[in-house]
Amino acid sequence: MKRIVFLSSLAAILSGCMTTTTTVKPDPSILRVGVTPRSRPMIFKENGQIMGIEADFANLLGTSLNREVVFIEVPWDKQIDYLEQNKTDIIMSNMSITGPRSIRVNFTTPYLQSGLSALFSRNKYDPSGLVASTILNQTGRIGYVKDTTGEFFCMQRFSRGKLEGFKDSNEGVLALRNGKLDMFVSDAPVIWWQSSVHERSLVAFPEVLNVDPVAWGIGRHNKQLLDQVDALLATWEKDGTANSIIRNWLPNFGNE
Repeated sequence: MKRIVFLSSLAAILSGCMTTTTTVKPDPSILRVGVTPRSRPMIFKENGQIMGIEADFANLLGTSLNREVVFIEVPWDKQIDYLEQNKTDIIMSNMSITGPRSIRVNFTTPYLQSGLSALFSRNKYDPSGLVASTILNQTGRIGYVKDTTGEFFCMQRFSRGKLEGFKDSNEGVLALRNGKLDMFVSDAPVIWWQSSVHERSLVAFPEVLNVDPVAWGIGRHNKQLLDQVDALLATWEKDGTANSIIRNWLPNFGNE
């Protein structure tokens, strides 16, 4: 599959941002973006810079709203708390829409139909595909990232396995590569990225285990921002901007 070149106009827009781990007071000229940078290629930190699909969208959003983007690093289990306490304006951190989260957060229109997938060692998979490989390993040692939909999925679907939670995908993949796991479950983009990095030792498939729409969370007190973001998403979906951002990081996304 030929890699899609990132639009040069977007590349200029998406360069540069401010990163902080401290609370920034509300300011209409600043867009405070809550991130947990642990999910490459969705949102991660490299050389002190917040990067990934979500970061590119955030910078474009800031430009479109004429607001300076400030990335605020937040522990994953505190993301919604920060939003409710008005410490951030929007969560852009690979968050899928769930019923419980929707009680506390207004979600934007999903920008990505994703899901969970699994990663296997080359001596622990079935060549016929993802489902057969998970069946093969369902009673084995299964890893996931703590406090995510991956954890809930594993507890429900792989209750006979030996389950273990990790702080991030890198830690879980390292355990898999070191022979301490038979299968690692996480968001599909994360799994696909990790399989490309460790192609010689790990195996992934293009299928997903479920369907998880990914969106951005906005506080219920901020309906104006929700409407603005949804309007921009509709435009980006129509003119191909959203697809270009996603496929810059995941060139084969949406292809058979």
